[in-house]
Amino acid sequence: MHQAFQDRIVELGVLLQRSSAARGEFSKRTDRAMPSSKVRFQVLSKARNSYSVVELASGNLQDTFNTWKEAMNFAQQLEAKPVMRLVQ
Repeated sequence: MHQAFQDRIVELGVLLQRSSAARGEFSKRTDRAMPSSKVRFQVLSKARNSYSVVELASGNLQDTFNTWKEAMNFAQQLEAKPVMRLVQ
């Protein structure tokens, strides 16, 4: 790998560590707990009155909706479901 790329990767790692430390410090100061898990689904605006729910891990489109509220409700329902993993 080219040295410039390697330097950027190292720099990004340092920035991610600093960002994580800053979020932890903020949560301590505001008496808020850090989220225990990451968000699995995201609502994206594709066009006027068109919202898509996408799974972040795989990038798969789950469904599309005409209103933001419908899309958010669907994404929250998906988040509430347990993660199912295949056992091999």
